[in-house]
Amino acid sequence: MRQIILDTETSGLDYDKDRIIEVGCLELVNGIYTGEKFHKYYKPDNLIISSQSEQIHGLNNKFLSNFKTFDEEIDSFLNFINGSQLIIHNAQFDLSMINNSLKRLSKEIIKKNETICTLEMAKKKFPGSKNNLNALCRRFDISLESRKTHGALTDSFLLLEVFNELTGGKQNILKLNVKKLDQDEVIKKVNLEELPSVNLTKKEESNHSEMLQKIEKHIWYN
Repeated sequence: MRQIILDTETSGLDYDKDRIIEVGCLELVNGIYTGEKFHKYYKPDNLIISSQSEQIHGLNNKFLSNFKTFDEEIDSFLNFINGSQLIIHNAQFDLSMINNSLKRLSKEIIKKNETICTLEMAKKKFPGSKNNLNALCRRFDISLESRKTHGALTDSFLLLEVFNELTGGKQNILKLNVKKLDQDEVIKKVNLEELPSVNLTKKEESNHSEMLQKIEKHIWYN
């Protein structure tokens, strides 16, 4: 199963007026990061990025002026996600920003049921607690050293670790259904005549006896 960890940075918080100025994505296959990523900056059309927003993500109009807009380059983004399930922290916001761009271009929008919202997951798991990305990283002892400002790619890597923790960690859980058998039950299940016969030489028997004398609390002949 292919999934995409996704994060965006925007010029502001207005779904209609503001624009996406950075996108970061990580590819997961069967829950494992493959090393494939997508990261791009975009200029915010003719909008002026507020000083408040700049303090959050560190991006300004001068730096972004050399890039194309998200609307202009949306096809490269769509080609990367390629219909895969999106994993987003606060999916409602990011999805609204992306879908507004798709609507402007008369393209099919991404449906909410095609996403996983880690904010909603965290709220269910830790009701009444702070569940922003910083708070979850602290809860799960994930280093925030790389997060000097909010960056789409940096935050995607942090979200990957948070998502792993929210879904039980990286280790798969093995459920074993083992029936304990006593010696008589084992013998009933084994046809001794079908087992191979091994004949030991005198030398092999002697070597085995010498080895047992060197092992404390061995299980042979007990």
